[in-house]
Amino acid sequence: MKQVMVVALAALVLATMVGCKSTEVTSQKTPFEIMQEKANAITDAGGLAAVGIGSSRTVSLAMDKAKTRGRTELAHILETKVDSLKKDFSEEIGEGESAEYNALFSAASKSIAHQILRGTVPKDLKYETAGNTTTAWALMVQDPKVIADAFADQKNSAKALYTRFRASQAFAELDGEVKKFEEFKAKDAGMLQ
Repeated sequence: MKQVMVVALAALVLATMVGCKSTEVTSQKTPFEIMQEKANAITDAGGLAAVGIGSSRTVSLAMDKAKTRGRTELAHILETKVDSLKKDFSEEIGEGESAEYNALFSAASKSIAHQILRGTVPKDLKYETAGNTTTAWALMVQDPKVIADAFADQKNSAKALYTRFRASQAFAELDGEVKKFEEFKAKDAGMLQ
């Protein structure tokens, strides 16, 4: 995330120095700041969102880089979230690192990463061109239901552990986030169109 922010700030400084004016940005805020505010609103509502930034000599390559970096950031966010679920669940049930326990979380993590890297679509795209360099920003959003679904997909291979996971406080919190995000989507669907 720090690398992405440094690249964004460097591109913004370069664009300002060159005197680039964008017809797409009408606010005093940078495109990154605008998208980050949207990402924060989505995250506050229980969703998962990240902003990716890319630069290139061509618009399409800059956009592709921004989307890829946004997906990568989402994958990091989800990895942290799954690790947190694993820790909370482990503390709650008091079990050590059993093979079944690790298999459930590892399989779910792989499923989540696969869905993020191939299935996430950008919800907002912006770009600016300064000289012969284009900088693009992509707001990538993922429904938190992908985490719950990944664990549900593993329920047959570790049925007893999955049943305990569903009964845990960690799962209840995840389920609450999913419901909160569904309400957010219904109320403020324009942000996610």
